[in-house]
Amino acid sequence: MIDRKNARLLALAAMIVFISTVAVLLARQFNIGPERPAPDFRTFGPKTAPVQIYEYTDFSCPACRHAAGKIDEMMKIYGPGLRISFKHYPLMDIHPWSFHAAAYADCAGEQGKFKEYADLLFENQEKWAQSKEKPKEFEAYAAQLKLDWPKITACADSAETLRRLKLDIAEGDLKGVNATPTFFINGRRAVGGGQLVDQARKFDNILRAAKP
Repeated sequence: MIDRKNARLLALAAMIVFISTVAVLLARQFNIGPERPAPDFRTFGPKTAPVQIYEYTDFSCPACRHAAGKIDEMMKIYGPGLRISFKHYPLMDIHPWSFHAAAYADCAGEQGKFKEYADLLFENQEKWAQSKEKPKEFEAYAAQLKLDWPKITACADSAETLRRLKLDIAEGDLKGVNATPTFFINGRRAVGGGQLVDQARKFDNILRAAKP
């Protein structure tokens, strides 16, 4: 038999699980939870842009590669009307090098080349994403961009970089992100490039409404 003390502990554990589950569901439905600003090198567009997009992405994800192209097109079309903030959400269970890629991209960003390094990762995704050994492409892309590779490797292993990436993942978990890419467009969730494009159809109206 279970004594009263153990029964209370089991009840408390069940209550904690229930509350945690409800919290995640509420965060997912209503987009609540912390919204940490992305580093400057991962943010594009003015702070006052009427359309604010947070993208949770994975450099090993084919759908993220496709969506990155859509984002570039939107930035060209809407210019200062958009602000894009990239958040890392590497799906490490299925993409073995996605966390490493995120770290190296951030460290390239520390040297002013985040977007350029990210573009190379996406463009050449099939060459490195499922490699059995650590991809040589990570260093090759740094050389192509004339970056300091020893500095990048030290940065990628640093506690600060690891903490930043883990906080992105934790934030995504709290918001109920379970697929990449996931976007939050002025607080509204969109999953995948198709839903992103659907939301983009409303951008003209948002920008017109924001004009003085």
